[in-house]
Amino acid sequence: SSHPISSYVQSMIENDASNNISEEEVFEITTKATSSSNVYSGFAELANALERLRMKRKTDDGNVFGEKSARLLDLFSFGTFDEYYHQQQQNEQQSLKVILNEKQEEKLKQLSVASLSYETKVLSYEILMQQLHLNSVRELEDFLIEKVISPGIVKGQMNQELSVFEVFSAIGRDPDRKSGRVEKMLATVREWKRTCDDALRDIENQIVETKTDLAMEDLRKVEVTRKQEEAERRASANVVGGGGSGGIEEEVDAAIKEESGSAGGTKRKK
Repeated sequence: SSHPISSYVQSMIENDASNNISEEEVFEITTKATSSSNVYSGFAELANALERLRMKRKTDDGNVFGEKSARLLDLFSFGTFDEYYHQQQQNEQQSLKVILNEKQEEKLKQLSVASLSYETKVLSYEILMQQLHLNSVRELEDFLIEKVISPGIVKGQMNQELSVFEVFSAIGRDPDRKSGRVEKMLATVREWKRTCDDALRDIENQIVETKTDLAMEDLRKVEVTRKQEEAERRASANVVGGGGSGGIEEEVDAAIKEESGSAGGTKRKK
């Protein structure tokens, strides 16, 4: 089946067939795509179609066709809600300023959580509230449950005790090649692999050390058992022969004490 964004790309191409599509019509298509509850990726494909259109409509007076639509698609391709929030604080030409509707704001927040999950698999509530501009933990948890986990934007679980969101996986977003996002993502993956390799080596070393300790303890137990059995055989021989058993009892006691001392030493080592 085709990607959900394909219908919007086709719509832009078909409407431009006669070379008379207006900026308003382009913006309407991009607004529908970025508002749709079925489209969470592929905005770069729509942006490429728009770029081809813009190249055809480029004018000598510097007026760039579809600039507002291009900004909107960039925001949903690889932008975050925090970036959008700060853009709203800037003074710029009103005709170029992107103002999102309620559905678009919700989707950009969803995509922002996905972007954050690429950087780390344990997201603190504090960072999420800052990035999404939410005012309370309750508001954040409701958003994560209803808008992030349930629709499958990010698979994970909330740890209320530690106030973190533990990420298992997330949907993909369009990479921002202009800012080297691909390289950054690859560097993050390499660092994660290196950390995992180091952790695995530590675990393997601990396993070897533990197995060695257990093997030494088993050997000590075998030796103590051997000494006890030897002492008991000698005691039995003395009883049959009419000899005294005091010395043998002392040997057995010594063997038992040796076992207790070995066990205690092992515990102290651990």
